[in-house]
Formats: sequence, C-alpha cells, structure tokens
Amino acid sequence: MSDSPSRRNFLFGRAPANDDQWLLFLSRLRRACLGAVSPLGAEQAKLVPGRFDDVLQARELCSTFGVCMALDGVALPELDRARRVLWVQAGSAWGSLMPLGDTGHWRVEAGCPVAGMHAAGLLGQPQNGAPENLAQWLATVGREQPKLDHLGLVSVEWLFADGTIEVLGAFGQADSQPLRSLKAQKTIPKLFELSAEPIVQQSLENERWPGMFRIDALVRTPTVNLANVVVGSGGALGWLVAATFDQNAVMTGLIGQTAQIRIADPNEALSWRALNQQVKGVMDPENLFMSPPP
Repeated sequence: MSDSPSRRNFLFGRAPANDDQWLLFLSRLRRACLGAVSPLGAEQAKLVPGRFDDVLQARELCSTFGVCMALDGVALPELDRARRVLWVQAGSAWGSLMPLGDTGHWRVEAGCPVAGMHAAGLLGQPQNGAPENLAQWLATVGREQPKLDHLGLVSVEWLFADGTIEVLGAFGQADSQPLRSLKAQKTIPKLFELSAEPIVQQSLENERWPGMFRIDALVRTPTVNLANVVVGSGGALGWLVAATFDQNAVMTGLIGQTAQIRIADPNEALSWRALNQQVKGVMDPENLFMSPPP
C-alpha cells in the first residue's frame, strides 16, 4: 500500500512551494538585516539597509534563493518582470562623502545624495528627474557621451555577484591600484577581449555611444580607467559601494538621466544586444542583478 501525500509530508516534511520559498527568503532577510524589509506585492520587496552589512546579507540571500537584487530608483527591465525582485536602497544610512587629504580627491559612498555632491563641487546642478543618489547617478549617466573623462571619476569600489569587492580604477601603465581579487583578474581580460569586437571598434568615433555598457572605455584612450566601464550600466553589472572623484576634473552643467539611443538597423541592434549579453555574462554570470534592456 503506497503512502498518501499527507503521510509522506508528515514523515519527511512537505516539499516547499514557490510561495514558501519567497516567504522563507523574506523571513531570513529580516533576521539577517538591521534595516526594514517591506513587501511590495507579488514576489517583490524593498530593503532599506541600516548598515552596509545589510547589502552583503541581501546579496548572499538573493543568490541563494534566485532573487534579482535591483537598485532602488532604477527602472526594472521587461526581462526581469517575471522574476522575484528585491529592491535595495543605495544606503542613505551611511551615504557620506569626505575629502582624501589635500589630493583633491573625494570618496563618496553610494547612498550620498546628489545634492550633497553638488554642494561639494563634485557634480553639476541637479535638474528635474535627476537621480537621487550617487548609485542611481552612476547607473544612469554617461551612456551616450563619446568620452567619459569629464566625469572626474577616479575609481569605484565594486561589489560583484559572487561577493567580491574590488577597486576598479586606472589600469595599465597608470595603474596605481592593482587588481587584488581573483574574480577581477579573470573578468577584466575577458572585457578587453570583447572590446576588440568589430562592432565596438567601428563605433569608437561615433558622436554617441550605441552600446549599453561602456567597454569602449577600455580602448578609447591610452590611459584606461576601469571605473568608466560600469558608468551607465543600469544596475546590471554589480553593486556600487563607493566612488572616488577628482574635484579638479569633474563635469559641469546640469545633472540628469540619459537614455540609451535607439538603433534603427535591426541587424545592428541584434549585434549590440548580443554584445550586451556577453558583457553581462562576464561581469554577472550568476544573473544576480538586473538584466540589460533589450
């Protein structure tokens, strides 16, 4: 006589349903984090971190439960609308900025308000629709500009999907911060390989950059700054911890969000989409963060 499902569940435990997994994820997230966790409807929630460790805990649990870790305030791509999503605020609880001695460099944490950066002379005047904090600004700015040197970005402290935190900055002969992690040492050479693709080389002289990710920053100038690769990446390649700016080289004018340009040729659009997915696969093979737009 075969056991009934109810008897098997009693003896061995009931197999968790999808809803159970989501509720378990939220329960473990609340226990692990100091900040508030708020449900937003069907399998979406928001975390307002109370400390940086909350971000690290969120990354680990999102990875374990297959949840998309999305930057709060950035539009969710259509590809991710069927996924479970945790919106994580950039970190206003510790979003400070401070000068680094007399170097003219400032370290700015991801949750620092754009208005504060403007007051410190690190950004131009915010305009309507401008991002609220540094993380949102970095995720949305600079997608079309042919060059990024005017942003004044010296380096970024970057959280990869596997939990590695690496400083991405000057690379090559001007490298003052060698790549410390095995993750970065494996990832960056693959990005250089993709930057050699014909579609990238053919677009280097365009007035506007047509790609989603700025791998052109690896080949445009003799002095390579790896921080520029993640500019305008839309929250798809990793998580910003902090950034360092050179106050003497920052951009001027209004600060607002820039949209990715539309490519009219279907074949060219398909090629760019494929390249975007390759860059995404190199930087975030676990697909922990948001998808690149189609």
